[in-house]
Amino acid sequence: MTQGDDWESIARDIVTARGLIMDALPTAHRTHILADYLYSELHSSYTLRQVPADPLPPWIDQQEWDRDLAKVAAQWLGFMSIFNRDQPDGLTKKEMRNVLRSMSDDTRNRFIFWLGQVGKGNDDGWNKFVVPFMNEVWPRERVYRTATSTNSWIGLLDDTGQSFPAVYASVKQFLVPVETDQHPFYRFTRELDNETPLTARFPEATLDLVNTVTPVALARPSYELPKILAIVRETAPELMADHRYLRLIDLVERS
Repeated sequence: MTQGDDWESIARDIVTARGLIMDALPTAHRTHILADYLYSELHSSYTLRQVPADPLPPWIDQQEWDRDLAKVAAQWLGFMSIFNRDQPDGLTKKEMRNVLRSMSDDTRNRFIFWLGQVGKGNDDGWNKFVVPFMNEVWPRERVYRTATSTNSWIGLLDDTGQSFPAVYASVKQFLVPVETDQHPFYRFTRELDNETPLTARFPEATLDLVNTVTPVALARPSYELPKILAIVRETAPELMADHRYLRLIDLVERS
């Protein structure tokens, strides 16, 4: 399938029900109209009416999509799944899971960032929307657990506040070991907006997180790991006898 044919198929399947006339336009114009359409849908309403439930729009070979438009399309489908789940104008869990499988790693990682916005932007959003989505929808296959997605999940976790333990319990299954100097752990060790660092508030959960994502050997010294362990030691000294703490402190001392 050529790039133009791919866009034409997507345009027809997604927007024909909304009365947008695409066929008479050059492919580049179809692309811009579809982009405008998706942006307007995201910002105007969570509800997409009149989209045929069967068949769903065929998802994308991500290499043929403009990067920003792919991100917007992913968010649009996320709205349909999270806020209109199992409704005539929404997506079922299975349908959204297949959408996620069809995304590129980059687009899935951008979608993880968007999930963080859903969690922060809605009352009890983490527990009402994000945790159920991760438990019931996110693909479980190992191929979708990558180093870059692990960094994205940690970036989501660092902004969960009091919901951190519950969100981490759902995220843990999607994490893999990666070099710890690459992790966005900055917010776990510093007071931001007059809030106590997550490590000080939840030392055991943070210790489990860094143990889960830290490999058996470090190729280079970790910048944040010693700081996290120092906070754990100060706020929960009983964890110094924990096998996770002992493994990590040994890695720090040998690196």
